[in-house]
Amino acid sequence: MSRHKTGEQKDGIAKRGSSYSYIVRVKDPETGISKQKWISGFATKEEAKSARDKARSESRDGVFVSPTKITVQEHFEEWWDIKRAKVKPTTAENYRFILDRYILPKFGSQLLKDLTSARIEKVLIELIQDLSESTVRLIAITLTQGLDRAVKDKRLAFNPAKGIERPKGKKRSVTPYTSSELKQLLEELKSHRLFAFFRLLAYTGGRRGEILALRWSDLDFEKATLSISKNRTRIGKTVIEQDSTKGGDGKRIVQLDSETLRLIKDHRRRQIEERIKAGSLWQEANYIFTQENGLPLDPSTPYQLFKKTAKRLGLRSESLHSIRHLHATELLNSGAGVHLVKDRLGHSDISTTLRIYAHIRPEQKQEVADLFARAIENG
Repeated sequence: MSRHKTGEQKDGIAKRGSSYSYIVRVKDPETGISKQKWISGFATKEEAKSARDKARSESRDGVFVSPTKITVQEHFEEWWDIKRAKVKPTTAENYRFILDRYILPKFGSQLLKDLTSARIEKVLIELIQDLSESTVRLIAITLTQGLDRAVKDKRLAFNPAKGIERPKGKKRSVTPYTSSELKQLLEELKSHRLFAFFRLLAYTGGRRGEILALRWSDLDFEKATLSISKNRTRIGKTVIEQDSTKGGDGKRIVQLDSETLRLIKDHRRRQIEERIKAGSLWQEANYIFTQENGLPLDPSTPYQLFKKTAKRLGLRSESLHSIRHLHATELLNSGAGVHLVKDRLGHSDISTTLRIYAHIRPEQKQEVADLFARAIENG
């Protein structure tokens, strides 16, 4: 017979060895039948009474959760095993990267039951100092989804990640290169085997990952069009290829100008020469831009080349994405309809196009001032 039933129990409190326990009636969510449950491990009788009263109140409200010693890491490892079977491999890799890089190092060793909203907010505030707002948003989303599962599995009474206020990051202002600076960059890169990559990047406004994912089958020489439908990027140490692009409908057709098309044809001939030279070492993957053995480029390759070239020319340091900014801004400033620019860039809505890419050059501010002054003088 249990020691709790030998007369040592009083008001639902019992002492077992050097610690105290309490008893609470808990309704089984599946059967609806209430059963007695002993919760132990309290150092004093007063602690056990306090926990008992709280547990009884939670039980009446239907939110009681039995204390567990499972850690955040143990729970999220189980969650990821379930999650990866339900999502695309690339999405699963994204979750894995967020877990390994941010969530588990910060929270993994602590008990799941001890995770609080305040602790989560504090960590997110720390992370926003070094990470982009979008990355912190992904961390918060992953936490919320994983902890939703903990609530469902009755490991937590509520989700401490829900309802927290995500910190706002410092928005990094992008100052696109001018048209003359872009010409300098392209001229400097003209003799490089990857020159066509930068030409295509600049003259289509495509994202780096989109251009890296292009295959020859995506190019229609007759119609002078590119079909952009994939994105090649790095998640942690792994390079992955996603079956859709970042925004919009995930696929778009981009028209090419005649000179860019001619340069792509030149690039094609050069690649054929490289394939002949490589012989049996060539590994055909049908990518437009490859290493010299036919394998696809690592995303860091064009980035590093771009940074070195800009530095050699004495240009300020900017991201490759700044070329996309220039493409969009020049189109908008030249009078291209915002719907056309949205379609070309692959945005999901017009507000994104206007909010991010409608940069105003200093000389345009003067033009606006002069325009108003002339309107008043001639009125």
